[in-house]
Amino acid sequence: MVSPNPGLLSALLRTGKLSGLLRWKVTLSEDQIVSETKSAGWQGVWLDTTGARTQEQFIDLVVNALSLNKYAKGSLVEFEVAFRDYLAETPSTAVFWVGWQDLIKHNKSDAQVLARIIEDVIEATSSLVLVVGTAGSFPEIGELSLA
Repeated sequence: MVSPNPGLLSALLRTGKLSGLLRWKVTLSEDQIVSETKSAGWQGVWLDTTGARTQEQFIDLVVNALSLNKYAKGSLVEFEVAFRDYLAETPSTAVFWVGWQDLIKHNKSDAQVLARIIEDVIEATSSLVLVVGTAGSFPEIGELSLA
C-alpha cells in the first residue's frame, strides 16, 4: 500500500498547476481526500465505479453518485453535458476515481472513450480527475509520479 505523505495532495492543489486527467498510483481514503482538498480550498469528490464493466454501467454509477441529471444516462453527449455542468457549478473540484480497474479489464475501448470525454470536460472546466489506486494501469493517461 503506497500512501502519499500527509499534506502532499493539499500542497499540490494549492499550487494551481494540478489539473487534467491523471493516474496517481497511491492509496487514498475518502476521509483523507476530503480533508486535504478542503484545506487547499478545493472540493474533493470520491467516485467509486467498482463493478462497472461497460460504458452504460459506468454512466449509471456516475449519474447516481454525483446526482447528475437523470437524462445523462441516455447518451454519451448527455452525460458529457451533465458532467460538465456539475464541474462548472463547483469550481476547484477534484474527483478521485477508484474502482476503474473493472472497466479497463472488461471493456478497454469503453474506458478509453470515457477517458477522452472526461479529459474534454475537465479541460473546459479546469478541474482535476485523479485515477487512483496502486493496482492496474490506465493506458493513454498521464501519470502523476509524486508520492
